[in-house]
Amino acid sequence: MTDLREIMKTIEDNQLILLIWRGRKYLKRIAVDQSFHGKGGMLRYGDLIGKPYGIRIGDYDIFEPTIEDIVMLGLKRETQIVFPKESFFIAFRLSLRKGSRVLEVGTGSGANTYIMSHAVGPEGLVVTYEQEERHFRNAKRNIERFGEWGNVELHNEEFTGCPGGDFDAAFIDVREPWTVLEKVRDAVKGSAPIGMIVPTANQISDALKALEEGFGDTEVLEILIRKYKTVAERVRPTDRMIAHTGYLIFTRKLDTIDG
Repeated sequence: MTDLREIMKTIEDNQLILLIWRGRKYLKRIAVDQSFHGKGGMLRYGDLIGKPYGIRIGDYDIFEPTIEDIVMLGLKRETQIVFPKESFFIAFRLSLRKGSRVLEVGTGSGANTYIMSHAVGPEGLVVTYEQEERHFRNAKRNIERFGEWGNVELHNEEFTGCPGGDFDAAFIDVREPWTVLEKVRDAVKGSAPIGMIVPTANQISDALKALEEGFGDTEVLEILIRKYKTVAERVRPTDRMIAHTGYLIFTRKLDTIDG
């Protein structure tokens, strides 16, 4: 008889699982001597060892957590996070790939940091700066708890520059991103994409003024998500939606040469 462990990933001690009961989601870490107690009854973690992900036991559906599950359910928040609906698009627009080196100014709670670390993989590097010590400590705990490859370099200090043009891309998440734009520009390679997020429209105007020289291919956008009820007989939008959480600004480093 074929062993399930040979053909699919199985649940092991100290691994994360996603429990779903009647639409409610719980992110838990397996410990063989502990149990989950919920409205769907008790679930002994030890009984899950060796079983595959994607199974139903009693009233609980058990899945392997996605990156989004970990960000939304696992990371402790000390600040407003960059939501996954923006973070995954940010990684796409910054052209992050295996081995990329990316600079982040404004770590916050580390949600965007975590997603970028997945995008660049174990061969890449995320260098991130957070000035507020409380936010830095929280982000550090989040990355240590959920990070996989040790590819995040955290700095608890004001970003004053990384001259040399070694970074493939950069992202800025601070109150006044235009104040660090020139320093960020000096830190990235030629033509490198740079992104930033701001919560209000007047901040867009200030950022655009700072981007008039030395930058090109600038774009401003926001991302809205409207989910639908998954009942076949009455498909319609849900009563709530994830609407405005920030404006995204993307640009590229641009040098002017004679001739």
